[in-house]
Amino acid sequence: MALSKDQIFGAADSDVIEIDIPEWGGSIKLKPMTGEQRAGYEFWAATASKKNSDFRGIRERTIIACAVDDAGEPLFTADDLATLAKKNAAVLDRLSVECQRISGLLADDVEEAAKN
Repeated sequence: MALSKDQIFGAADSDVIEIDIPEWGGSIKLKPMTGEQRAGYEFWAATASKKNSDFRGIRERTIIACAVDDAGEPLFTADDLATLAKKNAAVLDRLSVECQRISGLLADDVEEAAKN
């Protein structure tokens, strides 16, 4: 059965997951990037690459795009990037990889999409 536009637009396709962060004494909720968020993230990365700029803040930008509060609203804003960057790098790495995984940004995900 083919889906209608209303069914597609009304589908809840972004499950929120909760990741335990023992270093912070609790957990954090992550939601996959929307198409709009991913396009903005990719635009930032492409622009930085063309300018031969560094990629400082890439982990934090990924987390900012995916971290949500209990209501599903963004937990962080771009204004939090510098403060978030001062947190434990190992935690930021784990969260960034998880954000990439749920948003289809890992190399394996990209390769699989290219095959299809």
